[in-house]
Amino acid sequence: MSQRRAWQTTAADTSRSPGITVRRSRSRKILRVVGVTLFAILVAGILSLSMLALAIFAQARHDETAPADAIVVLGTAQWDGRPSTTFQARLDHALDLYRSGYAPVVVLTGGVAEGDQYSEADVGRNYLREQGVPDEALISAPEGQTSVESLRAAHDLMVGRSIQTVLLVSDPFHMFRVKRMAEDLGLKPLASPTWTSPIRPDSQLEYRYMGRELVAYLAYVFLNG
Repeated sequence: MSQRRAWQTTAADTSRSPGITVRRSRSRKILRVVGVTLFAILVAGILSLSMLALAIFAQARHDETAPADAIVVLGTAQWDGRPSTTFQARLDHALDLYRSGYAPVVVLTGGVAEGDQYSEADVGRNYLREQGVPDEALISAPEGQTSVESLRAAHDLMVGRSIQTVLLVSDPFHMFRVKRMAEDLGLKPLASPTWTSPIRPDSQLEYRYMGRELVAYLAYVFLNG
């Protein structure tokens, strides 16, 4: 009797085994497809980031200086009413552009940072005024804690003056992102990076800033579409 039951059990197991094998085979195929898909996504992501990094680097080495309606200086740190060395490098470059006749006005951007008394825009305006730029050629947009906020504030002031084409002045690593922001605001931006900043081209410090720019650009695109 026991032999008969054993034979029946073996027969039943044998009859079920093809189905089990098929299911296992399907599971392995699904896992392979999922694995290949995830790998493809990873490779695509790495390639996309690499291309973006190259675009940031290429723009950082590209000077588009040409006649424009206005020069727009992106603000950065100031020290108790005086521009930092990085900010001064941007302002001196804007001063050279203005004196060379590339644009009739200079727009200064940047709000009051936490703990500060002065806005970056007003510090920049005062510095250029000291260098002999007349008040009628200076526009201060003292609002904004980020690059995009500063450009929006500047854009609001430029709209009534029919300013469209602008020379953007900032550090080279910054150019790719601020050009995109200006384009999104409907402006026609031209990159005019300063080459005298303490953040020297091809320095370890610049590459570190470029890495930050990669993240900042992705954040801007994600938050602003």
